[in-house]
Amino acid sequence: MAFTNTGSTAILNGLIGKSSSGPLSSCYLALSSTTPNQDGTNFTEPSSTAGYARAVVGLSSQSATQVMNPPVNGTTQNKEIIFFPEASASWGTLTHFGLYSAANGGNLILYGALSSPITVAANYVPLFRAGNFSLTLT
Repeated sequence: MAFTNTGSTAILNGLIGKSSSGPLSSCYLALSSTTPNQDGTNFTEPSSTAGYARAVVGLSSQSATQVMNPPVNGTTQNKEIIFFPEASASWGTLTHFGLYSAANGGNLILYGALSSPITVAANYVPLFRAGNFSLTLT
């Protein structure tokens, strides 16, 4: 897992008190068929016309359902199943994930390789079972 330039800057600004923006209002998990660059480019998501949409994995609102467990020793993992929409057409082979600040557009905050590529055909529902998606800071 690696932070983009945008993600690194936001974290460092928060650590040294240069930012008062707090946590993201929401966080979205995205899938990519290409290897992202640190500047946030080259993240190729499937087409929305094939049924693709990013999955919500975090909301800053305390009343909102949280998909991820609180971090322990630098690691967090999903406590609920993370579902993507059913594919209406092929999404191809997906090799990477990313966390974005918005459901559409937004900033890529961090990215990493999937432990195993996922090939998504029509009528397939991609998901991460509880405990199968984790993020670790080292």
